[in-house]
Amino acid sequence: MLRRFAGRLVVGVVIARVLFGGPAVAAEAGLRIVVSKQHHVVKVVRDGRVLRTFRASFGWGPDGTKEVVGDGRTPVGLYRIYEKRPSERFRWFIALNYPGIADADRAFAAGLISADSWADVWLADRRGDPPPRNTLLGGAIGFHGTGAEGRKKKLREISDWTDGCIALSDGDIDELYMMTPVGTEVEISE
Repeated sequence: MLRRFAGRLVVGVVIARVLFGGPAVAAEAGLRIVVSKQHHVVKVVRDGRVLRTFRASFGWGPDGTKEVVGDGRTPVGLYRIYEKRPSERFRWFIALNYPGIADADRAFAAGLISADSWADVWLADRRGDPPPRNTLLGGAIGFHGTGAEGRKKKLREISDWTDGCIALSDGDIDELYMMTPVGTEVEISE
């Protein structure tokens, strides 16, 4: 009886970690998310095989990678999911480790951030900590739902409207949330 209880407890903990994320959750081997801004798609891929494709909306800003807070651009590069949580406004939020080292390198070379800000990003990335949000690069970039109903929902599903995040329909964000654990690699391309 104790064995059965312990087994159920372990299963419960695993399910809770998949649902709510956390640093103890590691990405499944071979699982990754591939995002194409040009084609407005998010693909969940395992070992080169596409498991699911979703239509996506991006930042309202012009093409190119995110450079500074408020530019309305969705970043381009290689990231990972570092946190998953419910969102009162957008159903779920799947946070990415933006800004990453490549973003900080680019901004430092352009004179946009100080050596201290660059070091903060570098250290957070190396430690697996959340990226700093107090740099000129911005932060709080990730996947979320539309957070709307009726016509507004339909408009958000067919246009680029976020401040730099990747938005999916509420049904699709439910599915993505369940499919991808913390630690999953995310490649965003133009």
